[in-house]
Order: sequence, then C-alpha cells, then structure tokens
Amino acid sequence: MLFAPFVPDAHGSSIDAVVRPAVAADLDACAALSQDRNGGERDAWFGRLAVDLDDPEAHLVVAEVDGVVAGHATARWLSFDAELARNIEDGWYLTGLLVDPAHRRRGLGGRLVEARLDWLGSRAEQVWYFANGRNAASIVLHEQFGFREVRRDFDVPGVAFGKGGGVLCVRDQSGSGSIG
Repeated sequence: MLFAPFVPDAHGSSIDAVVRPAVAADLDACAALSQDRNGGERDAWFGRLAVDLDDPEAHLVVAEVDGVVAGHATARWLSFDAELARNIEDGWYLTGLLVDPAHRRRGLGGRLVEARLDWLGSRAEQVWYFANGRNAASIVLHEQFGFREVRRDFDVPGVAFGKGGGVLCVRDQSGSGSIG
C-alpha cells in the first residue's frame, strides 16, 4: 500500500527519535525506504534523494531511531511548466514524507513536517503540499499544522494520483490568514 491506512484513533506510544538534516551517509537507507514503498530501482531513488540533498532550494530531513533511518521527507521549491501543469502554483512544497511502517503512528511524521516548516520559516509566506485524495492519514496530519485544502482540480507533471485524485493544500505562514 502506498500510504498508511487511516485509523484516526490508533496511536502508538511516542518514540525516541532524532530528526535532523540528512547527510550523504543517509541516502542508502532513504532510497531503500522509498523503493520499499514506491517500487522502482533503488539507484533511481538514491539519485533523486541525492539531488534533494545537494540542492540549496531543498531540505531533506531524516528521522533516526536507534541509529537507523526510520523516515525521511523533503521541502523544496517547485516550478511548474505552464504547458504541462494545471491549476497549481510555483512555490515551496513539502514533498515525499515517508515513515517506515514499523514506526508509524508514533509521531515521526509530525516531527518531519515540523522540521521542514521550521526550515521554511523565513523562506516562505506560504507552504504548499499535495497528496492523493484517499490518503486521509497524510491529509489529517498536515491539517494539524494549519494546511487547508485549496482544490482537487489540478495536474502535476509526472504525478499520477490515480483513484481519489489529488488534493492541493496550502499553509499561510505570514499570519495574515489569506493566500494569493
């Protein structure tokens, strides 16, 4: 399953973890988690994550439990080709939140969201996020951080949402309560 089943009342006990910026030595573990969840070639995931690590307009973070990477996520600037994208804004996005199934429901996802929002604090007045509309666990998690749905009628080049379509959400970080 691509995303966690939504079980709103299922909460495990909090787990002792370190959430920190990723380093090159984390890429193998991050690529393995991505391959396990999404399929594809591990080398392709490694390369994609290495780009995030090296890009000054991206911030790859990891959650480490007992010295082992148990999750990762990225914040990055995304620009969209106007001929391929539809109804989606260029801007700062939270992307690729992934937690090892053995450690879900223990607060790691929230800590990964928080770490990226902290990094984006002085960089962005708005932060965007999109997910499959059936990924209720992710949607509810992001709502807890002030994200609100903007639309479901949009296209992201290279992303197929499948059943459920996509949901595009935004968080206003300026405190004004309005978005552009």
